[in-house]
Amino acid sequence: MVLQQAYVMKHSPLRIMEMLYWPLIEVVLWGFIASYLDDRTNLPGGVAILLGAVVLWDVCFRTQQELAMSQLMDMWDRSILNLYASPMRQSEYVVGAIVFSFVRVVLGTTLLAVFVAASFGFSILDVGATLVPSFLILLGFGWGLGLLIRATVLRFGSNAEVLAWSLALLIQPAAAVFYPVDSLPGWLQPISHAIPVSHVFEAAREFLAHGRVLWGELATGAALDVVYLVAGALVLGIAYKSVRVRGLLSRPGY
Repeated sequence: MVLQQAYVMKHSPLRIMEMLYWPLIEVVLWGFIASYLDDRTNLPGGVAILLGAVVLWDVCFRTQQELAMSQLMDMWDRSILNLYASPMRQSEYVVGAIVFSFVRVVLGTTLLAVFVAASFGFSILDVGATLVPSFLILLGFGWGLGLLIRATVLRFGSNAEVLAWSLALLIQPAAAVFYPVDSLPGWLQPISHAIPVSHVFEAAREFLAHGRVLWGELATGAALDVVYLVAGALVLGIAYKSVRVRGLLSRPGY
């Protein structure tokens, strides 16, 4: 599965370009906004707060999108039936997509971090001790969302492909990416606390502003990650059994 995705990427320059194009556009936009605010406001943590949020959020968004897109591309190319007809297990299919998404996200994030450092003077390493656990939690939540999207696409066909672009963005306002959880309306705060990435950004903001590591927030985010990953895997397993019983695997993109 990793080799298949690598061959597709090798012969598709657009797949390479889109890995960097949208993240760079977003970083440039928020970089200019952050520079403007930094000159006119006394924001705790300064420009690093917003730029760090952009880079870290891109990890989550790209992870879920990569995992979902790998299945969608197989459906668009009409190759998914061949894959399911092979001796490959569903678990192997998914794990292969996860491994490849990890490689693309790490590569894309590294290049994005270099660009941010060169253009706006912000190093993602400034996030300090929270960087590695935050990165892993964001990956885990992205995979959890990706599994749910794959399950939906598998069960309802390509009509559900819009989720690959919209699900993470739908969650973003409640994820407290650019502002603290306590700035949200009261009814929305419990929802925010149930999203792993909100704890990541709370910890990152605290470290950038005051140099303290909120290990409790990171531990809570990691625990919630496990819940989302297990739920995603269970829903995907149920969807796979459902389409097998209904004979939908023979009609990809139905």
